[in-house]
Amino acid sequence: MPISTGLYKKMHQWLMGEDGKTVAFRPFLTNGNPYKSRIFLVSTNAVPFFKVEDRSEQTFAESLLNRELLKDLYLSEIKGAPREFKGSLQFEAWLKKQYNESLIYTSLNTYQIESMDHAKSAKKEDAANFERGQTIFKEVMEEFQPEIIILQGSATFNQFKTLFAEDIVIFNEGEMKVQVMEEMGAIAEVTYGNGKKALVFVTRSMSYFGSEGKNFEQFKENLAENLLVKV
Repeated sequence: MPISTGLYKKMHQWLMGEDGKTVAFRPFLTNGNPYKSRIFLVSTNAVPFFKVEDRSEQTFAESLLNRELLKDLYLSEIKGAPREFKGSLQFEAWLKKQYNESLIYTSLNTYQIESMDHAKSAKKEDAANFERGQTIFKEVMEEFQPEIIILQGSATFNQFKTLFAEDIVIFNEGEMKVQVMEEMGAIAEVTYGNGKKALVFVTRSMSYFGSEGKNFEQFKENLAENLLVKV
């Protein structure tokens, strides 16, 4: 979709690093109007790294809303991306096919890194931008206010709980394996600044999803129940 002036103004603030000259963050990916997405799919870090040339910020912002443009610009990065990234796009495609639902794919820390192995060094070497990456995630959450938040993996869930400690209610505080949480349905509820609430789901990494999610049957059933209720 062509990006509106208002949305680009917001996104520009989420893209630019501390120096105000280079793109350091990938606030989210979607395919269409993000305000129409009821679902957030969340990973831990923004991997892979999409390098943006000088004065190409608006084109990059448009590619975050247009999957074909993203592929045109970053096909090699997408092909070389980790399985979780690819699986997340497969889940997105399945969701669109089954329920005509779009989603926003984002990360708890939107600061772009080459791989998960670089997270610790990035936190140490570029502390200001790394910290800003978490703040941007919270700003993106508040801006789009999804009804359903899907967290990939127990580490992501634990970090999410820390980020939203004052705004989250856990339905069952007992420690559980991620596969158990995945089959339970919504395991928590988080409240936005205006009082609106969202349900929180936890799954394994979407690297295991495949084209149809055959190993995610219970999760898919639980998700469908909540989607149909909210239609």
